[in-house]
Amino acid sequence: MITTVLRSGVHEARDGVRLLRADPDIPYRDGAEERLWEIVKAASDVSSDSTEMLEVARGWAEQYHTHPARANVLRALDIPPDAAVLEVGAGCGPITRYLGETGAQVDALEPVLPRARVARERTRDLANVEVFCGNFEDVPSDPVYDLVIVVGVLEYVGGGGADPEPYLRFLQECRTRLRPGGTLVLAIENKLGVKYLTGTGEDHSGRIFHSVEDYPRLGPARTFSATALLELTRTSGFAPRLFGVFPDYKHTRVVLDTERLYAAAPDLLENLPSFPSRYAGTKRVQLASEERVWKEFVRDGLGSHFPNSFLVIGSTEQPATLWPEARLAKYFSINRRREYVASTTVRLAEGEIRFDRVYSPEPGPLITEGVTSWGYVAGSSFLDAFSAADDTARRDLLRRWLELVRAACDRDTVPLDALPSNVIITTDGELQLIDNEFHDVSPVERVIERGLFWLAVNLGRTTTPETWSPARTIGDLCLQIAGLAQVPLDAPALDRFLEHEAEFQVVVTTNHVGPAAVADASATLRRTRDTPLWHTQLGRRLHHQFDEAIAARDRLQTTLESQEKQIDDLRRSLEDSRTKARRARRALTRLKRSRTYRLADSVRRNVRRVLPRS
Repeated sequence: MITTVLRSGVHEARDGVRLLRADPDIPYRDGAEERLWEIVKAASDVSSDSTEMLEVARGWAEQYHTHPARANVLRALDIPPDAAVLEVGAGCGPITRYLGETGAQVDALEPVLPRARVARERTRDLANVEVFCGNFEDVPSDPVYDLVIVVGVLEYVGGGGADPEPYLRFLQECRTRLRPGGTLVLAIENKLGVKYLTGTGEDHSGRIFHSVEDYPRLGPARTFSATALLELTRTSGFAPRLFGVFPDYKHTRVVLDTERLYAAAPDLLENLPSFPSRYAGTKRVQLASEERVWKEFVRDGLGSHFPNSFLVIGSTEQPATLWPEARLAKYFSINRRREYVASTTVRLAEGEIRFDRVYSPEPGPLITEGVTSWGYVAGSSFLDAFSAADDTARRDLLRRWLELVRAACDRDTVPLDALPSNVIITTDGELQLIDNEFHDVSPVERVIERGLFWLAVNLGRTTTPETWSPARTIGDLCLQIAGLAQVPLDAPALDRFLEHEAEFQVVVTTNHVGPAAVADASATLRRTRDTPLWHTQLGRRLHHQFDEAIAARDRLQTTLESQEKQIDDLRRSLEDSRTKARRARRALTRLKRSRTYRLADSVRRNVRRVLPRS
């Protein structure tokens, strides 16, 4: 193992963190550091794919740092086990942990001491990892590293400013620390990401359209477009390759070689990302369907410009080998328990596109095979064909799907994933199942009910509500589809299915944990069932809100006009009363000045003097 210049120095240590300066702390916090320290310290399993810490995490910040998907953006790469790695901005250590597990020698740098000590605790059993607390300039500029890892850091180095100099200088400093042939690995949000274009607030400021409008208000960070990011890395001395990342680099589900995938199979580039993206606690206004906008970008050849995040591999003297030339994409199952997590590589092999899937070394009992491999099937999706068809054609599609399901069932188990969303209609019109992970000893009706329910959910997500009139909710749509399929499913049977599905979700996923997990999962599924179709992505749209706002404005305007008329009437009435009062006062004054009034008044006073008082 190589001893880097950084390691050879004598440094004071706190909680195992080696300090590069006397007072290394900077005033950055997300508020979860102390709680994370407690979570990690108490955990018996701190590995990068552990779900133990996630199960006790509460709130976005804690879940963000403990989620196994945090390292997926680097799991998509082939990190050499003998590499010397400098990680700049280690945070609380989820990526540091993964890098250490590859066998690489890792020097992890983090300027915030409370975060650095969490990273150290998370790598407590990895002798090949050292965690340092200090700033980047504290790292000697000797060219000793094979990899410099910069994940979620570049956006902060310029303080949100537009001047390119700080970003260029930072990247150039990264290059000085790389040995000849070394590689920069950089992950960052895309300022023109499709989620930002369709109404999600910018991750750092929370403002809608903040990055799309080129940061009209100075914020804490600044991200870049594809063109600008490539220009920055080239100017800094790297030969960059740009990859698209969904839903983002933080909890990555898929990394895409967008240009090569578009050339090989554009429909895969359309469909490998899953939508809607998870939003990092920021506000979202439903302006457009993120999924449909992404597909339009891909169909117009613009997919490489609009992923939500970018991964850059910056080579120096020779092409990097972190991403093999045959690889087109790599995607992961996220939000699953460890025994059900899978990673799938999409690659070109002798002109054919193949999928290679790998599971945990100890896969769960619902997984029949630990490794699977299959070829790409060209065709259209069942969902697209179903939504575009009339009722007669939909009945036929459902009949053929039911035949496919029953044919896939053997005497021992049924394929729980034989859902319409996993069915392709091939170019010769045949229905083919393309994803077949989970098997269980269950009645075939369970698979059929799963298929009908999740078909309704997917149709609600991707089509307009009026398509399914008179259905008003996802549950109504499910029962309506069951009627087309001639499947005897009613509301009580749907309720019973949801209870079974809740148990399945708890076994396989990390979405619901703790003693009330099944009850929570069941409540979530019932809310999904009861979701009005007009509250789905293509229903609850801003233009409807505009219509409602305009109607409310018109009603208010009418009310205001009526009230103004009443006020004018009252004002005129008041003015008339005042005029009459002035006339009455003038008449009274004239009367008091008259001879008759004075005579009468004199008589009245004399009478009062003469008459005795009672």
